[in-house]
Order: sequence, then C-alpha cells, then structure tokens
Amino acid sequence: MGVDPLTALLPVLGEILDECRMVVTDVHGRVIGADAARHRFTSSAAHIRDPATGAVVGAVDVTGPPHAVHPTTAALLLAAARLAEGLLRAQAAVRDLARPGAVLSLDGQVLAADPPDWLPPRVGLPTTGDRVTLPDGAEAVLTPSADGWLLRPVEPRAVWPPT
Repeated sequence: MGVDPLTALLPVLGEILDECRMVVTDVHGRVIGADAARHRFTSSAAHIRDPATGAVVGAVDVTGPPHAVHPTTAALLLAAARLAEGLLRAQAAVRDLARPGAVLSLDGQVLAADPPDWLPPRVGLPTTGDRVTLPDGAEAVLTPSADGWLLRPVEPRAVWPPT
C-alpha cells in the first residue's frame, strides 16, 4: 500500500490550524495524521473530496475544549478542506505532465512537485524575467497562473520519467 496523498498536506493544514487539535483521516476513517490529546473535547469535521471524482478521500477534524468553540469553526474547516482539495488538484496536475514540474505559491512556496523531493520547500523567485536557477544548477521557467506559478525545467532530466 502506498503513501496516502493526504499525508503530504498535513504540514500545510497544521500551519493554518495550529491553535486547534487536528485529526486527518483517509476515506476509511484511518487516522493518517493527528495532533491528539487526552482531554474532553468537542469536535467538528469537513470532508476532503477527490477533485477528479468527487469521492470522499478523507476529512479534517478540529477538536478543542468546549469553551473554545467559535461560530466560525465550521467555515475554518470548510476552508481547510477546500485548501486540501486545491492542493490535491495541483498535485494531480503536476503528476499528469510528462516531465518534472512544480506548482508554487505567489511567494515561491512549493505547493506540489513531481518528483516530490525534487525541490526545497521554497524557490527563490526572480525580480525580473521568467527564469530561475534551481539548487542543483538547472534552469527552470516560471509560468504565471492566477494563484501562483508553474515551474518547469528548461530541459527534461535524464532520470525522468522515473522507472
């Protein structure tokens, strides 16, 4: 059994939900990431759906003490689930391309990359032009999108596609 694709989203979800207790499950309810504590808590959850099929692939659950419940908790969870779906969509887009690539945020944070460990967590963006030199010395081209950048190496690497 391979690594659940939601596992890669745990750091991002953890950052935006850092003041809450978080549990992320797969479609079968198996916990794939948890920040658990042994206290009495209340919880709310939102489904994470596969962007291609609409099938439920997991959930984001936020748990906290009853006095910490806020009317915006449901909206926060829905936003986190939609963020996860957007990142899954970005990962799928990168995987579908025939050579290495990455989706970057507007400030250069790597949101999705294929192969997964190809880039550092953040890529320095040029002040002018559409070219960037990667840590291994290779040159890549940046293509703007509505919410960030698509990064592609100028020439495919000899190791791509993976065997």
